[in-house]
Amino acid sequence: MTDSASHRSQADSIVGAENTKLQLVLFSSDSALLKKLSAFSKELPYIGFEVGQGPQVAAKAHLDAFWATLMVGVELFGAVPPFPLHEARVLRTPQTQVRRGLPKYGVVGVAVSPDDPKSPEFNLRLVLSSLLKATREFNARNPGQILRVGILPDDLELGKLDPAIAFRIVKEVYEQAGGGET
Repeated sequence: MTDSASHRSQADSIVGAENTKLQLVLFSSDSALLKKLSAFSKELPYIGFEVGQGPQVAAKAHLDAFWATLMVGVELFGAVPPFPLHEARVLRTPQTQVRRGLPKYGVVGVAVSPDDPKSPEFNLRLVLSSLLKATREFNARNPGQILRVGILPDDLELGKLDPAIAFRIVKEVYEQAGGGET
């Protein structure tokens, strides 16, 4: 399944605009999961899907960045604690990882407080809003560098939410973030 290709023509027109909308590419080796999720995101042209993992997806989906959790960010992108609460950071991918096929950047986050809610809805909102904010701020200093970010469905807790609810939340977060413009 390369729903990314079907979304790509719509996405390219959005990415080519002056105020671009960040494209999220959900990727997984589980094609059934991606097919299920894609049925609920058809009205969101800034969401794409790609079957595969890591470098394979980075190449096929023309990704500028991968989202990584804090621990993965330490390993892949050299993220160094302490991590700011409720924020993500954009890091340049080390050359050793770029040679392996990873994109130029990693978006790494997000530290939470022990007092934060432990719900999938909260985590989806927090991860997505911090990702959008970090890439918008990065692109304000480095125009057009990050237009497409790959992320695992699990990092957005999509397996723990009803897909209709999950993509309603995605749409709300994009709207609250100024349309996800980068």
